[in-house]
Amino acid sequence: MRFQHTAISLACATLLVACGGGGGTASGAKSQSVNFQFPDARHLLEPAAPLVATASSGLPVTFKSNTPSTCTIDGNNLVTVAAGECSITATQAGDGTYMPAEAKQLFNVLKHTQWVNFPSPGFQSILQTPPALVATSESGLPVTFTSTTPDICTTNGTTLVLLSKGNCAITASQAGNDVYEASTAKNVFLVGDNTPPVLTLMSGFASDGNKTIEDTDVGTYAGSNVDGWWCSDANWCGKKLNADGSLEFHYFIQPNDPAHPNTETSIFAYSGMEFYTPGVNNYNGILKTGDTTAGVQVGLQNTIKLSVGENAEWFKTTNHDVRINLFLGHYHKKNDGGDCNVTVTATFTPAVAALSQYEVPLASFNSFKDSCDLSNMDPAAELAKYPIVKVQVEAASTNASVLGTPAVPKNFPTVITLAGPITLQ
Repeated sequence: MRFQHTAISLACATLLVACGGGGGTASGAKSQSVNFQFPDARHLLEPAAPLVATASSGLPVTFKSNTPSTCTIDGNNLVTVAAGECSITATQAGDGTYMPAEAKQLFNVLKHTQWVNFPSPGFQSILQTPPALVATSESGLPVTFTSTTPDICTTNGTTLVLLSKGNCAITASQAGNDVYEASTAKNVFLVGDNTPPVLTLMSGFASDGNKTIEDTDVGTYAGSNVDGWWCSDANWCGKKLNADGSLEFHYFIQPNDPAHPNTETSIFAYSGMEFYTPGVNNYNGILKTGDTTAGVQVGLQNTIKLSVGENAEWFKTTNHDVRINLFLGHYHKKNDGGDCNVTVTATFTPAVAALSQYEVPLASFNSFKDSCDLSNMDPAAELAKYPIVKVQVEAASTNASVLGTPAVPKNFPTVITLAGPITLQ
């Protein structure tokens, strides 16, 4: 016997709104719909997170996994099992008034993004045997080392072999597995005859957090399109000096804060802290030519060392890079008449959220944050010629997202922690 489906029966088979029938539903019952929020990609090893779906009837919705080898359900929470595609059905069973209805979502379960912590070996003398290379991974899986400058240095397991003077670049790699994504961390350091003198940009913070130990000014800044582009609300931003001497600055974007009403659908923001270098104390002004001969002049040094930490929520986002801006003692009035100091910039990616030391090559400062409308400029030449008068450490992209889709996102926190000393070597 051959069966023929009507257009109505086919529609009932494909629409997310059920067409009734069965389950004790009353004849002529009302139709309903299920709104199932897209969960976005989820990651392995993350805590079970809620799924969000509502029925137009207001009746409760239940969830079922169609791919239990990839993901399962615990109440209304999604539990990740393995990397792959996860299919979830949200169902409202209906009652004496409403017909059943369902909606489905298909999304990815991704491997856990791991970090590799690779402290820089620092300057190495060609005349001495270097220490063993050391790096750890979040997964605890083994890390391998490779050199991308084989004319200067090579590796053999954890042994560093120095061949000639110059910049040695080493990559620490963890290949990942079924649970963890592959990850790398890189360091570039100088190999030479003698250790260049260490120059201090800032040795630490004074007790109030408004001054460095060198008695130069310290400032913070943040803002977004949802708070008028400048943070003046103590509930949103603030700083504190921690017991370990580090300075912590937070910026909590709260889109639903009634004190800052807005209609924005996207968030754009900035956040950071800054300090003047020894002998320079001109926080609210511009270091004009002739104001001072102070600052820190780069000589044989080729790296900047600093200790930075981040909050876990920001660290887990796709862009938690930190940007360093070096304001130089090269003053110039811009075309619009504004005062300006030429500023070079570099960006690096912290390997861990916790406060950790990083070494950033001065060669990475290969672009300008502000060229002061001057042309034919070379960042390396500017850095070699003019002293560093102010340093900014900021979020390259302030946290304005979260993993998954929270039912009611209350805030998007960005917390930068900075500790001394910050030096050039």
